[in-house]
Amino acid sequence: MSLFDVYASVPLQIAGAVGGAVCSVVAIRLAQIVPDRMELETRPRPQWWWITAGVVGVAYGWVVANAFASWALLPALLVFIAATLGLALIDLDHQLIPNRVLFPAIGATAGLLVLGALVDGVAGDLLRAAAGGLGYFAFLLLVAIVARGGFGMGDVKLAFLLGLMLAFASWGAWFVGIVGSILLGGVASGLLLMFGSKGRKAKFAYGPYLVLGAWVALVWGQQIAEWYTGS
Repeated sequence: MSLFDVYASVPLQIAGAVGGAVCSVVAIRLAQIVPDRMELETRPRPQWWWITAGVVGVAYGWVVANAFASWALLPALLVFIAATLGLALIDLDHQLIPNRVLFPAIGATAGLLVLGALVDGVAGDLLRAAAGGLGYFAFLLLVAIVARGGFGMGDVKLAFLLGLMLAFASWGAWFVGIVGSILLGGVASGLLLMFGSKGRKAKFAYGPYLVLGAWVALVWGQQIAEWYTGS
Protein backbone atom coordinates (compact mmCIF):
# COMPACT_ATOMS: atom_id res chain seq x y z
CA MET A 1 0.00 0.00 0.00
CA SER A 2 1.39 3.40 -1.03
CA LEU A 3 0.99 6.60 0.97
CA PHE A 4 0.46 8.63 -2.19
CA ASP A 5 -0.92 7.90 -5.63
CA VAL A 6 1.94 9.86 -7.18
CA TYR A 7 5.14 10.92 -5.43
CA ALA A 8 6.78 14.29 -5.94
CA SER A 9 10.12 14.65 -7.68
CA VAL A 10 13.15 13.63 -5.63
CA PRO A 11 14.47 17.24 -5.36
CA LEU A 12 11.08 18.36 -4.02
CA GLN A 13 10.98 15.48 -1.54
CA ILE A 14 14.45 16.46 -0.30
CA ALA A 15 13.41 20.12 -0.06
CA GLY A 16 10.36 19.10 1.97
CA ALA A 17 12.39 17.02 4.40
CA VAL A 18 15.11 19.65 4.79
CA GLY A 19 12.47 22.35 5.15
CA GLY A 20 10.75 20.20 7.76
CA ALA A 21 14.00 20.01 9.70
CA VAL A 22 14.26 23.80 9.67
CA CYS A 23 10.61 24.01 10.77
CA SER A 24 11.40 21.73 13.71
CA VAL A 25 14.27 23.95 14.84
CA VAL A 26 12.03 27.03 14.61
CA ALA A 27 9.16 25.31 16.44
CA ILE A 28 11.41 24.03 19.24
CA ARG A 29 12.99 27.45 19.59
CA LEU A 30 9.55 29.07 19.83
CA ALA A 31 8.55 26.57 22.49
CA GLN A 32 11.64 27.44 24.51
CA ILE A 33 11.81 31.24 24.23
CA VAL A 34 8.15 32.32 24.13
CA PRO A 35 7.38 31.23 27.72
CA ASP A 36 10.43 33.17 28.97
CA ARG A 37 9.34 36.31 27.14
CA MET A 38 5.84 35.97 28.60
CA GLU A 39 7.23 35.36 32.09
CA LEU A 40 5.69 31.91 32.23
CA GLU A 41 7.26 29.14 34.24
CA THR A 42 9.61 27.09 32.09
CA ARG A 43 8.83 23.39 32.04
CA PRO A 44 11.99 21.32 31.52
CA ARG A 45 11.68 18.58 28.93
CA PRO A 46 13.97 15.58 28.38
CA GLN A 47 16.14 15.49 25.29
CA TRP A 48 14.03 12.80 23.64
CA TRP A 49 11.06 15.20 23.67
CA TRP A 50 12.83 17.68 21.40
CA ILE A 51 14.32 14.90 19.24
CA THR A 52 10.83 13.52 18.69
CA ALA A 53 9.57 16.96 17.69
CA GLY A 54 12.44 17.25 15.22
CA VAL A 55 11.71 13.87 13.64
CA VAL A 56 8.03 14.75 13.36
CA GLY A 57 8.85 17.99 11.55
CA VAL A 58 11.17 16.29 9.06
CA ALA A 59 8.67 13.51 8.38
CA TYR A 60 5.73 15.85 7.88
CA GLY A 61 7.73 18.18 5.66
CA TRP A 62 8.44 15.20 3.41
CA VAL A 63 4.78 14.17 3.55
CA VAL A 64 3.34 17.53 2.48
CA ALA A 65 5.94 17.86 -0.27
CA ASN A 66 4.59 14.63 -1.76
CA ALA A 67 0.95 15.42 -1.07
CA PHE A 68 0.96 18.81 -2.83
CA ALA A 69 3.88 18.26 -5.23
CA SER A 70 4.30 22.01 -5.67
CA TRP A 71 7.41 24.13 -5.32
CA ALA A 72 5.22 27.24 -5.24
CA LEU A 73 3.10 26.07 -2.31
CA LEU A 74 5.95 24.53 -0.29
CA PRO A 75 6.94 27.78 1.52
CA ALA A 76 3.39 28.27 2.83
CA LEU A 77 3.20 24.65 3.92
CA LEU A 78 6.53 24.86 5.75
CA VAL A 79 5.56 28.03 7.60
CA PHE A 80 2.32 26.30 8.54
CA ILE A 81 4.27 23.32 9.92
CA ALA A 82 6.68 25.48 11.93
CA ALA A 83 3.88 27.56 13.43
CA THR A 84 1.48 24.77 14.29
CA LEU A 85 4.19 22.50 15.70
CA GLY A 86 5.54 25.33 17.83
CA LEU A 87 2.07 26.30 19.06
CA ALA A 88 1.25 22.68 19.89
CA LEU A 89 4.43 22.37 21.97
CA ILE A 90 3.70 25.62 23.81
CA ASP A 91 0.09 24.62 24.46
CA LEU A 92 1.11 21.23 25.85
CA ASP A 93 3.28 22.93 28.46
CA HIS A 94 1.24 26.04 29.27
CA GLN A 95 -2.32 25.51 27.99
CA LEU A 96 -1.82 28.70 26.00
CA ILE A 97 -1.71 29.65 22.34
CA PRO A 98 0.08 33.03 22.27
CA ASN A 99 -1.05 35.72 19.83
CA ARG A 100 2.55 36.82 19.34
CA VAL A 101 3.17 33.54 17.51
CA LEU A 102 -0.27 32.87 16.04
CA PHE A 103 -0.96 36.23 14.38
CA PRO A 104 2.36 36.47 12.47
CA ALA A 105 1.91 32.81 11.48
CA ILE A 106 -1.52 33.54 10.01
CA GLY A 107 -0.19 36.52 8.09
CA ALA A 108 2.87 34.72 6.74
CA THR A 109 0.97 31.56 5.82
CA ALA A 110 -1.83 33.48 4.10
CA GLY A 111 0.59 35.69 2.18
CA LEU A 112 2.70 32.77 0.95
CA LEU A 113 -0.43 30.80 0.13
CA VAL A 114 -1.69 33.61 -2.08
CA LEU A 115 1.66 33.80 -3.89
CA GLY A 116 1.84 30.04 -4.32
CA ALA A 117 -1.72 29.79 -5.60
CA LEU A 118 -1.12 32.55 -8.13
CA VAL A 119 2.05 30.90 -9.40
CA ASP A 120 0.32 27.50 -9.65
CA GLY A 121 -2.75 29.00 -11.34
CA VAL A 122 -5.19 27.94 -8.59
CA ALA A 123 -6.16 31.39 -7.32
CA GLY A 124 -9.80 30.30 -7.26
CA ASP A 125 -9.00 27.99 -4.35
CA LEU A 126 -8.15 31.01 -2.23
CA LEU A 127 -11.82 31.95 -1.86
CA ARG A 128 -12.56 28.47 -0.53
CA ALA A 129 -9.58 28.80 1.82
CA ALA A 130 -10.84 32.11 3.23
CA ALA A 131 -14.35 30.69 3.67
CA GLY A 132 -12.91 27.61 5.38
CA GLY A 133 -10.84 29.67 7.80
CA LEU A 134 -13.77 31.86 8.76
CA GLY A 135 -16.10 28.86 8.95
CA TYR A 136 -13.87 26.87 11.30
CA PHE A 137 -13.32 29.98 13.43
CA ALA A 138 -17.06 30.67 13.68
CA PHE A 139 -17.86 27.03 14.46
CA LEU A 140 -15.33 26.75 17.27
CA LEU A 141 -16.35 30.15 18.64
CA LEU A 142 -19.96 28.97 18.82
CA VAL A 143 -18.91 25.74 20.54
CA ALA A 144 -16.76 27.67 23.03
CA ILE A 145 -19.66 29.98 23.89
CA VAL A 146 -22.26 27.24 24.19
CA ALA A 147 -20.04 24.75 26.03
CA ARG A 148 -18.55 27.44 28.33
CA GLY A 149 -15.25 25.63 28.64
CA GLY A 150 -13.06 23.16 26.86
CA PHE A 151 -12.04 25.52 24.07
CA GLY A 152 -10.23 28.75 24.82
CA MET A 153 -10.01 31.78 22.54
CA GLY A 154 -6.53 30.63 21.54
CA ASP A 155 -8.05 27.45 20.13
CA VAL A 156 -10.73 29.48 18.35
CA LYS A 157 -8.16 31.75 16.70
CA LEU A 158 -5.98 28.78 15.82
CA ALA A 159 -8.99 27.29 14.03
CA PHE A 160 -8.81 30.10 11.47
CA LEU A 161 -5.27 29.15 10.48
CA LEU A 162 -6.12 25.45 10.34
CA GLY A 163 -9.35 26.01 8.41
CA LEU A 164 -7.53 28.22 5.92
CA MET A 165 -5.09 25.48 4.95
CA LEU A 166 -7.61 22.63 5.11
CA ALA A 167 -10.17 24.33 2.89
CA PHE A 168 -7.46 25.32 0.43
CA ALA A 169 -6.79 21.61 0.01
CA SER A 170 -10.50 20.70 -0.30
CA TRP A 171 -13.81 20.83 1.51
CA GLY A 172 -13.40 17.15 2.28
CA ALA A 173 -10.12 17.83 4.04
CA TRP A 174 -11.74 20.70 5.94
CA PHE A 175 -14.62 18.56 7.19
CA VAL A 176 -12.43 15.60 8.14
CA GLY A 177 -9.98 17.91 9.91
CA ILE A 178 -12.71 19.38 12.11
CA VAL A 179 -14.37 16.07 12.94
CA GLY A 180 -11.08 14.28 13.48
CA SER A 181 -9.72 17.00 15.78
CA ILE A 182 -12.85 16.99 17.94
CA LEU A 183 -12.80 13.20 18.21
CA LEU A 184 -9.10 13.11 19.08
CA GLY A 185 -9.48 15.83 21.69
CA GLY A 186 -12.60 14.24 23.12
CA VAL A 187 -10.92 10.87 23.57
CA ALA A 188 -7.81 12.45 25.10
CA SER A 189 -9.80 14.63 27.52
CA GLY A 190 -11.90 11.63 28.52
CA LEU A 191 -8.79 9.63 29.30
CA LEU A 192 -7.41 12.53 31.33
CA LEU A 193 -10.60 12.67 33.39
CA MET A 194 -10.51 8.92 33.97
CA PHE A 195 -6.84 8.46 34.77
CA GLY A 196 -5.47 11.93 35.53
CA SER A 197 -4.47 12.61 39.10
CA LYS A 198 -6.25 15.98 39.16
CA GLY A 199 -9.52 14.74 37.68
CA ARG A 200 -11.90 17.46 36.46
CA LYS A 201 -9.63 20.21 37.80
CA ALA A 202 -6.88 19.27 35.37
CA LYS A 203 -6.17 21.77 32.60
CA PHE A 204 -6.42 20.37 29.10
CA ALA A 205 -4.53 21.55 26.03
CA TYR A 206 -6.84 21.12 23.03
CA GLY A 207 -4.53 22.84 20.55
CA PRO A 208 -2.27 19.85 19.84
CA TYR A 209 -5.29 17.73 18.90
CA LEU A 210 -6.62 20.45 16.62
CA VAL A 211 -3.20 20.51 14.97
CA LEU A 212 -2.90 16.72 14.73
CA GLY A 213 -6.34 16.36 13.17
CA ALA A 214 -5.53 19.12 10.69
CA TRP A 215 -2.16 17.61 9.77
CA VAL A 216 -3.73 14.26 8.92
CA ALA A 217 -6.67 15.78 7.06
CA LEU A 218 -4.50 18.19 5.08
CA VAL A 219 -2.83 15.22 3.40
CA TRP A 220 -5.44 12.45 3.45
CA GLY A 221 -8.68 14.20 4.37
CA GLN A 222 -10.19 14.17 0.88
CA GLN A 223 -9.51 10.44 0.49
CA ILE A 224 -11.04 9.78 3.92
CA ALA A 225 -14.12 11.83 3.02
CA GLU A 226 -14.55 9.98 -0.28
CA TRP A 227 -14.14 6.63 1.44
CA TYR A 228 -16.71 7.55 4.07
CA THR A 229 -19.28 8.78 1.56
CA GLY A 230 -18.58 5.96 -0.86
CA SER A 231 -17.90 8.36 -3.71
